[in-house]
Amino acid sequence: MMTIGAWLYSKQQVNLQIESRFEASKNRTIDLIVDRMSRYEDALWSGVAHVDTLGADVTAASWKHFASSLNIEEKYPGVNGIGLIQFVDRQNLQAYMTARESEERDFSIFPEHDLDFLLPITFIEPENINAAAVGLDVAHETNRRTGLLASRDSGGAQITGPIFLVQDSGHTPGFLFYTPFYSGAAPTSLSERRDRFAGVVYAPFVVR
Repeated sequence: MMTIGAWLYSKQQVNLQIESRFEASKNRTIDLIVDRMSRYEDALWSGVAHVDTLGADVTAASWKHFASSLNIEEKYPGVNGIGLIQFVDRQNLQAYMTARESEERDFSIFPEHDLDFLLPITFIEPENINAAAVGLDVAHETNRRTGLLASRDSGGAQITGPIFLVQDSGHTPGFLFYTPFYSGAAPTSLSERRDRFAGVVYAPFVVR
C-alpha cells in the first residue's frame, strides 16, 4: 500500500507540474497576443490623429505617406494594411464621389444596398495588395457593419466577427480592427458620437 500510495502521489505531482507548465505557457501566449493587439491599436489611433490633424485635407497621397511611416510589414506582422473608411450619408454621396473622382477617376462604391448610409473604404495601404478592397462599402455585410457601429457608439477600438477579405484570393477567414474618428470637438455622449461620427481607421487581418 505504501508503494501504491507513493506512486499515486508521484503521479499527482507530475500532473500538477504539467498543468502548471500548460497554464504558464497559456498565460505567456495570452500576454503576447494582448501586447501585439495593443501595438496594432496604437497604430490605428495614430491614423485617427493623422485624420484629426488634416481633416478634409486627407488625400490618397497623405495617407500613403502616413502608412509608409508606420513600416507596417516589419513592425506589425499579421496586418494586411491600414485603411480609412468614411461615413457617407446618402444625401452627401454625390459630394463624396466628386471628391474621390478628383483623385481617382475610376473610383466606385460596391456592392449596392438599401441602407440610408454608406461606409466605403476610401484609402488603404499598401494599395498593391489591397486594391480589390478600395471602394468596398462595409455597410453591406453584417459583421463588418456591426463591428464598425459598435466602435462608433463606444468611441473605442473594436474587432469584427469573422469575415472573408475581398483582397484575399485564398478566401481565408479574417477580421477587421476599427478605431473611430469624429468631426468637431471630441464627443462626450452616445448621441454626440452618433451625430459627429465621420468614419474609422482600420486594419484587415487574415487568420493564419
